[in-house]
Amino acid sequence: MVLILFANELLIKLLIMVFNRFKFYVLAVLFAFVIVGCPYQSEVALTDYENAEKFEKNLLGEWVAFHENGERDELTISKLNTKVMDVRSKKFDASGRVKEASNYRVFGTEIKETLIYNIENKDIGFMFGKVSWESKNVFNLQYVDEKLATEKLTSDSITQKELTNFFTENITEEKMFNNPLEFYRKNSPEHEKIKVYLKKSGF
Repeated sequence: MVLILFANELLIKLLIMVFNRFKFYVLAVLFAFVIVGCPYQSEVALTDYENAEKFEKNLLGEWVAFHENGERDELTISKLNTKVMDVRSKKFDASGRVKEASNYRVFGTEIKETLIYNIENKDIGFMFGKVSWESKNVFNLQYVDEKLATEKLTSDSITQKELTNFFTENITEEKMFNNPLEFYRKNSPEHEKIKVYLKKSGF
């Protein structure tokens, strides 16, 4: 009995030691494995290319985000001009096969000191999102939530002025944005560490 209790105590200590050693990666992966709600889609943007804000240069490059079901999103972001980005998005299933590919033009609008990106696709119109940085190699993307937007924007045909007013009035609301999706710069130290952790964890 004493030996069993001693063995259990050793096992608990070992588990705590392993968690403490890898807790950064555990928490990072848990944070990345979130379900993103439905983004709001609009026929109009907050601005046009000419009047857009300059985008964040650190966004340029290749990025990857992971999902709890084994799927992943990859982005390739390049510069069209100082205000507009070309974004090529691919969604992969758990086996690594491409299940969806899309192209976007992305350009920014500043609302109450928050840079909101207009995410334009020829098939769906516009979505809207904001970016926050964990480090130079990790950012969180949050889309504007469909539920709140459709509750507030009830007109059959939304104007740019109505859309801007909605953002101005609700930008600080917590439910304005969906859960964050965490992207890692491909082949960065942070990405390599997460890949090692995922492999060891059986993802």
